[in-house]
Amino acid sequence: MKDIAVTYLGGSGFLVALGDIGMLFDASEHGGDRRELPQEETLSAFRKLYVFISHRHEDHFSETIYDLCGSQTIYIAGYDLPQPHRGIRMEPGDERSFGPVNVRAFGSTDEGVSFLVEVAGVSLFHAGDLNLWHWRDESSVTEIEKAERAFYDCVAPIPVGTIDVAFFPVDPRQGSMYDAGAGYFIMTVKPRIMIPMHFQGRGDVALRFASMSSTPQTQVVTLTEPGDHIDLTLPDTDESAPDRKLKELLADESFGDI
Repeated sequence: MKDIAVTYLGGSGFLVALGDIGMLFDASEHGGDRRELPQEETLSAFRKLYVFISHRHEDHFSETIYDLCGSQTIYIAGYDLPQPHRGIRMEPGDERSFGPVNVRAFGSTDEGVSFLVEVAGVSLFHAGDLNLWHWRDESSVTEIEKAERAFYDCVAPIPVGTIDVAFFPVDPRQGSMYDAGAGYFIMTVKPRIMIPMHFQGRGDVALRFASMSSTPQTQVVTLTEPGDHIDLTLPDTDESAPDRKLKELLADESFGDI
């Protein structure tokens, strides 16, 4: 079993604790909704601290994090983070390891990147501003189709059925079908747990999405106010992906003819 602790910071911000490793995602005190940054004492208690900045928008990035997190922190950012801000910049398709933490960057339909982070057998996906930004109530058919193609292209390379926890936008400003992107992500990528974010302080929107969108493969968990916290216990998989693939091949009658 793998235990992780998740604290919501408002907007798209989260602090994830896995033992003595801390991971801070898109923390910022700026935005139209209420925000909360972690205390310096909380962050300094981690043996290793990794800060992820998906892109440069002020509701996802704040210079304050450099003072809070200190010089020993590893900062990992989307390629669009402007100089001279500290951060190891990544573009879609990049993969890097930082000690026990492996990071892969995927695309975004807005600025910067989305992150897939693997550490100690746990896989976390933070979408940043990756979403199906369709604005269906006001966009033209051509604009909607363009937004859909861009979103599907970004999602396609993301591994299916391997993500433990995904943080993904459900933005009520999009009007009807505000949940199209998150719903598609659940149906195609199948994370074990999805936690909605970027819901503009509308906790009711996150709760409504959760009530309608959980599937046998994905449980939707809501944290609606800054400071809300949840401890998650993730079961170990009973077999590795290669083992599952081998069993699938052996079960295929045509395999014996190869």
